[in-house]
Amino acid sequence: MKLIKTKDESLKENFLELHYNIIDAETTAVLNRLKSSFGYIEGTIGERKTTVALSDIFYFETVDRKTFAYTDEACVEVREALRDIIDNHAEAGFIRVSKSCVVNIYKVKKLEGDMNMRVIIYLKNDEKLIMNRSYRDEFYEALKKLQGGSGR
Repeated sequence: MKLIKTKDESLKENFLELHYNIIDAETTAVLNRLKSSFGYIEGTIGERKTTVALSDIFYFETVDRKTFAYTDEACVEVREALRDIIDNHAEAGFIRVSKSCVVNIYKVKKLEGDMNMRVIIYLKNDEKLIMNRSYRDEFYEALKKLQGGSGR
């Protein structure tokens, strides 16, 4: 399989297009990986029901037994617990970083250690999250898989 990337600054939204003669195992694996990123989750903003693309979510957080999804523009209350989010959406890049927080690994801009052996996560929307030590190994393992098995 070959990959052709073309930069077009006039596009309002990125898109992918697949050309094939047969869908083999390699193509199926790529399509399955992409499908997980195009999922949606339902929630509410105030009294209004809404649907949010998983790819738009920076992180999920539980506060006072309620779970919220944070996008660039909104905070959406969702019915799923953090454990269910990880179970159902791990393939879309969601990984737990603390007892009350699950982050979208694709929205991470950089990582920085702090004095207490925790890791500060800087997101692409310039928010900061704290990764607790007990979740660090699992996070770096997920990051390693994302990078194709290279080291930290």
